[in-house]
Amino acid sequence: MKKIYSFLSILLTSLLFAQTTIYSENFGNPTTTTLLTAYSGYQNSSPIVYSGTADVRTSNPSEGYTGASGSGSVFFGNVTSASGNPAKTLMIEGIDTSNYTSIALTFGHYKGTNDASNQLTIEVSPNGSSWSMLSYTRPTGTGTSNWVLISPAGTIPATANLRIRITNVLDSNAGFRVDDIKLTGIAASLAIRENSKKEFNIYPTSITAGKIFITSAKNADKKVKIFDQTGRLMINKTIKSEINVSNLSKGIYILNVEESGTSLSQKIIIR
Repeated sequence: MKKIYSFLSILLTSLLFAQTTIYSENFGNPTTTTLLTAYSGYQNSSPIVYSGTADVRTSNPSEGYTGASGSGSVFFGNVTSASGNPAKTLMIEGIDTSNYTSIALTFGHYKGTNDASNQLTIEVSPNGSSWSMLSYTRPTGTGTSNWVLISPAGTIPATANLRIRITNVLDSNAGFRVDDIKLTGIAASLAIRENSKKEFNIYPTSITAGKIFITSAKNADKKVKIFDQTGRLMINKTIKSEINVSNLSKGIYILNVEESGTSLSQKIIIR
């Protein structure tokens, strides 16, 4: 029985905390070099909006990493103060990450010279006014002018309109390319089933007073587990109708409740 319970617990946790794709873009197959604002071959349409001073082209198509789509990519051309070339940018707006935790960004990255490393500035914003920088590095030296898949480090916010801004600020003749942009995260509602939603009433889900109330028609004992964004089990208790969460730090968590064979998972926010 313990083995079966352990297996079910592992299965539930793996389903609950599986990464799912929130957004992806491979920039299609442009027939000619086209500015971002004039291009119509994106995978995504409204509410996703693309802008910036970079362009989409097919030279040096992406290759050499898992998921490389080839064909079109965004080219961030030379930035030279002497010639007056401005910084080249790509802005993506309208990505809804509000129902996700542990959000991660990956994309294919090409650099035009061996000595270039991390001169693309990668920023994210929940509102278009406050920006947070993500960081990455890649090898330099002979043979490193190629495509690689990078995973920038940093916090990506859960918001109804995430903005991603990528900028080439290197004052040199180096150019960069970006392709196969992908955002993944853990969906708070991934393990929720419609029939389970009707069984439980969980309130509040935005907590300021340190308690969560869970009621049901059965009014039986309920097994409650609360996980943080990394999947770590923070609370594991059997309750009747309320649970104290005052010892949890501010942040986003996943609450799982099980009662008489019925279970439900719900995102909660400790404020």
